[in-house]
Amino acid sequence: MRDETWSRCLGWRLLEAETLDLTLLKAELRKVWSRPIFELTLGLVFLISLNSVSTLFEITVQSRLQSTFNSLVTESLVDIMSFQMLPLVLFCGLIVSLSFARDYEQGQMQTLLSLPVSRASLFAVKFVAVVIPLTLVSWGVTVFVVLLNFTVANNLVVIQSAAWALPITFLAVMFYAGLAVVISLALKRTIPSVLTTLITGFFVWFVTRLRVEVIGDIANYLVFTPYKAPTVALGRVLGMKYPEAGYENALPAWGFLVLIVFYAVVFLVPAYLYFTRKFEVKE
Repeated sequence: MRDETWSRCLGWRLLEAETLDLTLLKAELRKVWSRPIFELTLGLVFLISLNSVSTLFEITVQSRLQSTFNSLVTESLVDIMSFQMLPLVLFCGLIVSLSFARDYEQGQMQTLLSLPVSRASLFAVKFVAVVIPLTLVSWGVTVFVVLLNFTVANNLVVIQSAAWALPITFLAVMFYAGLAVVISLALKRTIPSVLTTLITGFFVWFVTRLRVEVIGDIANYLVFTPYKAPTVALGRVLGMKYPEAGYENALPAWGFLVLIVFYAVVFLVPAYLYFTRKFEVKE
C-alpha cells in the first residue's frame, strides 16, 4: 500500500513537471516570437528564397532530361540554403539574446530559476523555442518556394530532396544558436549580446565569401567552416557535382554530415554545462 501511494505521488510529480515544462515552452515561444520578430523572419526568408530559386522559365528550358531536372532541384536547394546563412545568423543572435540575456537583464532569470523545474529543462525550453521554429520557418519556406517553381514537374523528387534539407538546416541553426547562447551568457546584457553576435556572425560569414584571389589557397579550406559545410553536405548527399580538384570532394558525404554534427554541439555543450552548473543570476 505504501509503495502504491509512493508510485502515485511520483507519477503526479512527473505529470506536474511535464505540464510546467510545456507551460514554460508556450510562454517562451510567445515571448521571443512576438510581433514583429516572426513577421520579419518569415518575410526575409521568403524574399531570399524567391530571389535564389531557379525560375519556371529556366526549368522549362533546361530540364529536358530527368537528370537535369534533379540537378536543378539540388542546385536550387543548395543556393537557397547558402543565401539564408547570414539571415539565420542574424536572427539567431537577436532571438537568443531576447531569450537568455534579456531575462538576466530584466531580473526574470531569478524567478525562472526559483520554479520547481531543473536548469537542464529550462535551458532546453529556451533553446528549443529558438531553434525549432527558426528551422521550420527556413525549411518550410524553402520547400514551398521550390515546390511552387517545380510544380509542373516531378514533385516527388522535390520532396525527397527537401527531406534532406530539414536535418541539415536544423544542425546549422543549432550552431548559430549555440554561439549566440555562449555570448549571451557571457555578457548577460541584451544589446551587447545582440551586437556581438551579429558582428561575430557577419565577420565569419564574410570570410567564407572570400576567394583565392583575396586570401590565397586558404580559401579552398573554407568549405569545412560551419557556414559552408552545411551547404556542401546537402549538395554531396543529393549528388551535386563539384570540380574534381575541389576540396568539396575531400570528404565523403557522411564525413560532412559528421562535421556539421560536431559544429552543432561545439558551443551547445559548454553553454549547457555553464548554465546548469555555474550560471549565477547575480554579478
